[in-house]
Formats: sequence, structure tokens, C-alpha cells
Amino acid sequence: MSEAEEFTMVTSSNHQKVFDDYEEVNSGHAYDLDTSIRAALRRQFPELNLTVAPAKNVPLLQFAAAGNATAELDITTDSIERIRYFYYGSARSGIPDQLAEARTFAKYHIKWASEDFILYTVFMGTYIGIYNYILKEPGKGETTNSHCAVTDALVYAVGSFFAVHDENFIYVYDGYWTANKALWNEVQKANWKDVILNEEMKKTLTELMEKFFESKDIYKDLGVPWKQRGVIFHGPAGNGKTISIKALMHSLSEIKEASIPALYVKSAPRTYDIRSIFTQARYMAPCMLILEDIDTIVTPGSRSYFFNEVDGLENNDGIFMVASTNHLDRLDPGLSSRPSRFDRKYLFPMPSEEERIMYCDYWREKLSNKPSIKFPKQLSPAIAAITQDFSFAYLKEAFVATLIVIAGNRSEERFGGGDDDDNDPLDDYELWREIKKQIKLLRDDMDNTSLLQSSSETGSVPPELTAPVFTPPLQHPQNHRRPPGDLIQPQLMHHSLPVASPHDIPPAPISLPHLDGRPGRSSAGKSLEGMALMLDSGRVAEGLGSGRGFTLGL
Repeated sequence: MSEAEEFTMVTSSNHQKVFDDYEEVNSGHAYDLDTSIRAALRRQFPELNLTVAPAKNVPLLQFAAAGNATAELDITTDSIERIRYFYYGSARSGIPDQLAEARTFAKYHIKWASEDFILYTVFMGTYIGIYNYILKEPGKGETTNSHCAVTDALVYAVGSFFAVHDENFIYVYDGYWTANKALWNEVQKANWKDVILNEEMKKTLTELMEKFFESKDIYKDLGVPWKQRGVIFHGPAGNGKTISIKALMHSLSEIKEASIPALYVKSAPRTYDIRSIFTQARYMAPCMLILEDIDTIVTPGSRSYFFNEVDGLENNDGIFMVASTNHLDRLDPGLSSRPSRFDRKYLFPMPSEEERIMYCDYWREKLSNKPSIKFPKQLSPAIAAITQDFSFAYLKEAFVATLIVIAGNRSEERFGGGDDDDNDPLDDYELWREIKKQIKLLRDDMDNTSLLQSSSETGSVPPELTAPVFTPPLQHPQNHRRPPGDLIQPQLMHHSLPVASPHDIPPAPISLPHLDGRPGRSSAGKSLEGMALMLDSGRVAEGLGSGRGFTLGL
């Protein structure tokens, strides 16, 4: 197409015909919107070649926003569907409050490498997202039904621009796959020296993983599948399963010559998700597949699908499975007991008094460069003695909450003496006085949690323990997400996409902390200050990326 003829191909007497079909089909007159849009475009532009590409894989508008092409919105020759909303800015980042919009149907003129294209972007549904419909006149030897070399070059250029050449990611499945750089950075902070665990067990876990990935040739020579019989970490919540998984992932990243990815499954509520998880694992093998809280992933409705993926006809070579659960007794026996699935089980029990002393000593060493915090050696066994039945998560909460309070009350004179035992010689130390208070609050929290759980079985909850009902804030419109289970090819995935306007910036949803029985679950009987501390540090204890378990540090 010459410069003089730019966009002459879009002229048509059938004004807004494509949108008319879109409106009719999307009003419930047909099942497959994609097929209807293709048919409408071919009727509207019979002389042009049509190429369809998902925007999540070929983010053409972001490609243009980054300065690689121009994209001109056309609201003259066809209609537009858009949703306007208020975008909450960030003063710290210098982003002002402003209006933004999400477009579910739009037409653009694209100019790239002296070539002109027509682009329709159509929202196909929450899980599918947006499709790009790219129209271009056929080249020499091409037809309207063949591939278009110029359009293919554009698609390839977009994919290459957003190609992932950095392999330092954790691949996360939460209804769809994403590559998470921030989580990878968090994993690099995890280290076995920060885990209070039997040294022999640490060595066994690390060697088990390393030997598996180094033994491909041995498996082949023996004529057996290169498949690990899975590992399950089990035990009460907050005792190190997650941080041990992170330390194992860190050890994996240190196998430089192997470049083995880690795949982390957050949730998989549907049977289709199970298929998507193993499809991706096979594609990226050799890999480590982490199924945290596997009892929420393998449910009665999905168990047969899971078993078929693990034991079925497809090749699972090179997949090292690591699962965790707080409730081994609730797992399907076919999952926890049958050979070839999860044969190795490692218990993470409540810490003994000796382990609690070790944990306190770790904090003592960590605070040794803080001269304003007096932490003598005799405090470690004293703290361990009053924290019986505390998980590592609760122990961490006690230290974090104590240091937060101390930071807000730096004057030693304000404390002047003990709280419960005037004859306690350790009351000379501010840390001891304050941590006793926090341990008492946590102990009350544990007792109230246990009472609520037992009361729930009878349906009777004491009024004084009934928490107020919180109404979550209205969540903002969000960008459309990836289709569930879509196979991610690392070389085509995009991250931190550049944007040209607030139209492309999704507002962050606001949510309350998860209340799952860890520190911060119940605020009954606590002061407002105590409740704030519990909720704040409770968020720190949630999830793999934030270091749930007993990640050490402030």
C-alpha cells in the first residue's frame, strides 16, 4: 500500500456493520463470539487477509505504546465499547488520580515498518481476554485465506520485543500461568541456615532433589522412567513447610549448569486446571512442581483427573513433585498412600523447647548489631519456656510485634519494672518485659481460636468472641486475565509491559488479610494497638511470596 493510498482500504458503504454483528452476537444470539467476529470481518473486508492473535501473547497495542508502531483509534468508521472508571493514583510514585477506560470493542489503524494494518480488539470473556483481529491486503502470491507474510512479520516483531531472555522467574499458576520475578527474588533470600530443622533432614531433602536432576542418564540406563515419587511436607501450620520449600527452590536455582525452573501452584479449583498444570510441567521439564496445600488442589471432584495426569499414559519424565499439607489425615489415601505418587513424607511438627531456644538464639544473633536492644543469652531459654505449643509462625510474631512496640517506645524509663512478677530479675531487660506481653496476647489469640473452632462444631459461638463483620471495599475494574491453563512459552511471555496511558494500567484490588488460624486471625480481647499489630504482621505471615512459616527477619 503506497503512502498516497494510506487507509483507503477501510472505506466501506457498510458503515458500522462489524459492530452491528458484535452487538447482535454478544447479546446472546450465538455461542461462539470469535467465529461470528471472523465472519463479520470477512463480510466487511472481503478483499483483505485476516489474522487472529490473542493480545495476552501478542500485545500489539503495548508494542505500539512503547514506540515501535503507531496505533490510531478509529471511532468514525466503526463503533466502540468502553468502560470509564476512576483510577486511583499513587502520590509516592508521582501518579495522579485520573479517569481511565477499558475497551471491550475498538478499531485501530496500525502503522509499522511503512505498512498499514486495520486492527480490531475484542474482549472475548474474563478467562480468554482480548483477541487481536489484524487485517491486511494479501501480498504477491497470497490469498485472503493464506498466511500473510507482512502480518506474520508484525506478530513476530511483537513477540520478539516482549521475549523473556531472563530465566530467573518462578512460574506461578493461579487459574493461569505467569512468570513472577518478584517471587524469584524472594526465594533467593531463603537459605537453609535460616531454617530451624534437623540438619540431617536438610541434607536429605537437598540431596534428594539434586540427585534426581543429576541422574537422568542413570534412569535411562536402568530402563525406568525419570520420574520422582513425590515428596509431601506435612504438619501443623506455621512450622516451616513453606520456608523449607523456598530454601529447596533456592538450592535448585544454584544448580547453574541445569537451569531448572520451579513451577508453583497456588490454586486449581477446576479439573481443567489440573490438565493445564501438568501440560505446562511437561513442557518445561525438567522442573520442580510445587503443590502447596495440596488438599485444596486435589479435591473429590478433581482426584481422578490428578491421578490420571500423574500415572497416565503421558510422559512425566523430569518432573520433581513437592507437595505440602497441614492435614495429612484428610488427604485421599490414593494420594498419600499409593506407591508411585507421593512415597516420601516429611513431618514438620510443633517445635520442641530445644528448637525454640535455637530460634530465639537466631534472633539474638540477628539483633547483636543493635546495641539499643539488650538480648542476653539467658533470655533465650526463658522465652522458650513460656512459649510451649507455639509454632514458629507464632514465635516470629512475638518477636516482630515486640520490636514494633519497642520502636514506638524508645524511652527505657517509660517501662520502669516488670508487669506480672516484680521479683523477676530478667525484668531489667526491655525486650523481656515487652515480649511477655506479646506472648500473652498471642496465647489468648490461640485459646480464642481453639474455642471458636470447637464451638463451630456445635454451632454455638460465645458472643464475646464474635468478630465484627467487615465489608470489603468495592474492587476496581481489572484488566482481563489470561485464559485458564493456557500453555506459556517463556520466549513469548511478557512482563512489565510499557503503557502509553492509564487505559492500560489496572487498579490494584483491595482485600482484607486472610484469616486462617495463624497470627492475626482473632482480635477478641485485644487493644486497638494490639489488633493493628496482629493484622499487620499477620499479612507478613501469609503466602509463599511473603515468607509464611518461620522466615526470619524484621
